[in-house]
Amino acid sequence: MTQHFQQHMTLPLRRVLAGAIASAMFMVAGMASIHAQENEPAPAEQSAETPKPASTPAPTTGVPSEQTASGDQPEQVETPPENADEQTTSSEAPKQSNISKPVMFDPAMVTDLARNLAAQPFENPHRELPEALSTLSAEEYAQIRFKSKRAFFNPAETDFSLELFHPGTMYDVPVTINLVRDGEVQVIPFSVGLFDFGKTGLSGNDFTTQNYAGFRLRYPLSDVTSNDELTRFLGASYFRLQGQGQSIGQMARGLAVDLAGPTGEEIPVFREFWIVEPTDGADTITVYALLDSERVTGAYQFDITPGTCSQADITAHLFFRDGVEKIGIAPLNGMFLFGEQRRRFFDDYRGEVHSSDGLLIHNGRGEWLWRPLENPEHLQMSAFLDENPIGFGLLQRDRNFDHYQDLERRFDQQPGYWVTPKGKWGKGHIELVEIPSPSETNDNIVAYWVPETKPAAGGEMQVEYSVTATRDGTGLHGMSQATDTRIQRLSSQDDDDQAGTRFVLNFAGGDLDYFIKDAKKLRADISTSEGEVHNIRIMPDPENGGVRVIFDLVNTSDATSSNLRAFILYQDRVLSETWTMPWAF
Repeated sequence: MTQHFQQHMTLPLRRVLAGAIASAMFMVAGMASIHAQENEPAPAEQSAETPKPASTPAPTTGVPSEQTASGDQPEQVETPPENADEQTTSSEAPKQSNISKPVMFDPAMVTDLARNLAAQPFENPHRELPEALSTLSAEEYAQIRFKSKRAFFNPAETDFSLELFHPGTMYDVPVTINLVRDGEVQVIPFSVGLFDFGKTGLSGNDFTTQNYAGFRLRYPLSDVTSNDELTRFLGASYFRLQGQGQSIGQMARGLAVDLAGPTGEEIPVFREFWIVEPTDGADTITVYALLDSERVTGAYQFDITPGTCSQADITAHLFFRDGVEKIGIAPLNGMFLFGEQRRRFFDDYRGEVHSSDGLLIHNGRGEWLWRPLENPEHLQMSAFLDENPIGFGLLQRDRNFDHYQDLERRFDQQPGYWVTPKGKWGKGHIELVEIPSPSETNDNIVAYWVPETKPAAGGEMQVEYSVTATRDGTGLHGMSQATDTRIQRLSSQDDDDQAGTRFVLNFAGGDLDYFIKDAKKLRADISTSEGEVHNIRIMPDPENGGVRVIFDLVNTSDATSSNLRAFILYQDRVLSETWTMPWAF
């Protein structure tokens, strides 16, 4: 029996490096800056070779805002003007005589920042926004859009483009964003002139702010003329990734700390980014990030490759200010309001509402597990014990639009995320957290890896993995998949009968099409940790091209919950992944 147990249970860094990281100071001297023209586009006669300097350049995380470590003024670079005909490409870095030693980027620079940051007292990164921004609704905030004609990177050299997010609503952490251009670090100072405030009634003169909230990378995923969103980093350590034909859906995180723990969750944030401008014709873009929270800091590298299944290859080097009870590696965030089983009632015209419908696990023993998601009545946590996991992910298997009937959210097109560990992760468990939710606005599903060894104060950890945006996980394995889970409470027929629960499972794909011709030799292996399984039936399902398994679960003791498992065999040959689910009597 799989080692698996189920538990039921009833959200300015200006002084950090001043005088604290002498080893990294030489890299900060002469920090360049990209100047974003305030409010008005650059005049046609003004060349990028002679930019108008910003009055106060935006500081990087590790540098006091008044000046660089050496006292030199940062170099200024114009962003592309709003008028496309007058556009000077943002790849043309100017030259200034007072900059003798530009900062040349080295990935070790980010690691040094994280290491030294962990040696300093934690400083809360959240800042009070002007009321005009903090009171914006989600719909109003969406009206503030980056002007696409001001996007960074030269379209003659790369298909990637960079856009920025304005602070507002819940996004109150000032994020420093740097470009790495020809190896040189250049800061992007904040500019309201890069944004269109839509119907909010706001303008850049209504408030002052110091930095951005995050960024978005675009790439022509659909066709060569499109400008699709590839990824966005916005809020805490969240990021999204999309492949060809996919719409915005679930999210991933940089790290989870004590999520759903008794002391409350600690939420790390990405405070600074270094985005490497792609070389001519490059099909991968690299982003470095500095993570910070009360007890942990981290240096991250994201190598992002667009495609049918876009992928981010991630390296994280973590440093711990203090011990952590539970660290969550490669966290994935999804939303599940209701599915075909409809265990909770929602007055909704849509048949299903979710961005993910199951957790797929390929454990270190080679077994494939499928765990359907729920919107439980109480907080529910599941732990899947493992050693050196091969992969796990939150997937959206149901791709039938008719099941959702949502033309706006397009749940049928939203991506699933698959995590592939690199190297051996050792002992631990994959944890699934399902949080009761009354609304689709809540991302109430989280899955991540928890190492068995708890991080200690002063310790560090390195981890590598990839996150792939896939449609339904097809191709991850060649076995039959559990595609549907339907549940019915049974009523007692007389006083001597015990009421039970009926489970109806559909399996399709793999080799079932071949073996279904000899359906009499197909059998379903059903097991339960508590109670008894009765009335097992398996039958061909020509409508779905697979088989249907039906069984009843009856509680024969005073147990309050059970763990169920089911898979399909042809004689002794396993044809399907293992369906598994907790059940509360």
